[in-house]
Amino acid sequence: MKKNHGFTLIELMIVLVMMAILLAIAIPSYQQYMRKQDLAIAKQEALRIASELERFKSKNFSYKGFDASYIYSSYNNSTGTLYLPVGSAAADGKYVLTLVDADLSTPTSDTKKPLTVVKSGGVETADSQSVKGLNWAIKVERCKVGGCAATSGSPKDPQNYDLLLRGNGLRCMTKNTITNYGDCGTSGVEAW
Repeated sequence: MKKNHGFTLIELMIVLVMMAILLAIAIPSYQQYMRKQDLAIAKQEALRIASELERFKSKNFSYKGFDASYIYSSYNNSTGTLYLPVGSAAADGKYVLTLVDADLSTPTSDTKKPLTVVKSGGVETADSQSVKGLNWAIKVERCKVGGCAATSGSPKDPQNYDLLLRGNGLRCMTKNTITNYGDCGTSGVEAW
């Protein structure tokens, strides 16, 4: 008799089931790894700006006038925002980092003012004159489903964290949305 070479249907089914089990384990692990990587990048960039702020204050005795565009070409100094990862746009970013004068930020965050001094014709504007430059706050928020420029909606990655870093030493992160520049809220807050 002639021997047939090949795989039986049962052998193929066993291999497919084993591949499905491996994928069921590998995909969530990979997603968790990517979340941790994105969070680490966000923390790294927030800490980098914080150290540059301290360096700027040591030279100028104030944070007023700090402009991070010499570090990041994509930093918007009129709004104090930077999309992360660095170089991404509002549509494809994962986080939006916002740097403000902590003394002027309010719980609604509608009247936040960046530390950058905006001059009009060589004269400081009334808006920038109100910036005290004595304290700073950095909020790193997850981008919304509609993009980083969206102001409402759910986060693209609800399983990751929003971060808050202040000049007074406060560092916290939460899976909830951070609503102000004073603290991370009361529930689900972790230090970092």
